[in-house]
This record gives sequence, C-alpha cells and structure tokens, in this order.
Amino acid sequence: MNLSAKPMIILSVAGLLVSIGIHLLAVLNIYLIPNSLVFVLTAGALLAWLQSSRNMKTLHQAHPDLHPWKAAFKSCPPWLKYLTYFLFIYALFNFAMVMSFKGGDGYLNFIISQKKLRGLSGFWIAFYGLGLSSAMALRSDEKNMPARED
Repeated sequence: MNLSAKPMIILSVAGLLVSIGIHLLAVLNIYLIPNSLVFVLTAGALLAWLQSSRNMKTLHQAHPDLHPWKAAFKSCPPWLKYLTYFLFIYALFNFAMVMSFKGGDGYLNFIISQKKLRGLSGFWIAFYGLGLSSAMALRSDEKNMPARED
C-alpha cells in the first residue's frame, strides 16, 4: 500500500493523538483499553513505519548527496524534526523503565497489562511521529519541486 502525503499525515496525527492519550492513561494506571484497540493501533503504527521508510527512500532519491535521515528531515519543519528525535528517545527510555525479566504465563499470552501497554504505547507514539515527519517532508518536497513532464 502506498499512501500519498495527505492521508499519511491524517493517519499519523490521529494515531499520534490516540497513542498519547492511551499512554497517559497507562502512566496514570488507568487501564480501560480493549485489546482490539491495541491491535488496531499496532497495525497503524506498522503501516506508518512502512510508509515512512518508503517516503524516506523517495526523499533520499530526490537528494542523493544527503544521508537518508538528513534527506528525510531536510524538507521537514525543524520543530517536527526535533520532536521526532525526542519521541524516539522517549520511547527507548520508556521501554527501559517498564522492562522486566520475569517469566510470563506462556508463549501466547494476549493479556495486555498496564506495564506492557505503557511500553507499547511509547513505540506507537514514536512511529506515528516518524510517519508525520516523513509525510510532512515529502509533502513539502513535492511542493518545492518543479512538476515533471512525461
């Protein structure tokens, strides 16, 4: 699936806002999230990540002299670039905070605890943030490039 910039921005903003809300609920120990919503947000974060990698490849092809990350953030607003970096650092920090090495109930345990939800929602936030920044950069780059004549 290949999303253009506008639907990707909409998906990323919606996923980012819902993920932040769920993350705040998990941090405050309020756990009211059904597993189906966890599945939908995880699938959306995966879609955002896959589309982001495609967008970054496109941006790198437009600016081959730059590193792929620099090419992706070249056309992105600076505040969004730093927000994306912050979200990834926070996701790793958050994961380290909730990581535990205790044994589980088995291989297939689909019960999402508050601790698991907190760790997972941090990564949702990071991937939706990356989706937003790559889509904004692609949209900005498309506006600034002259139209191709085929």
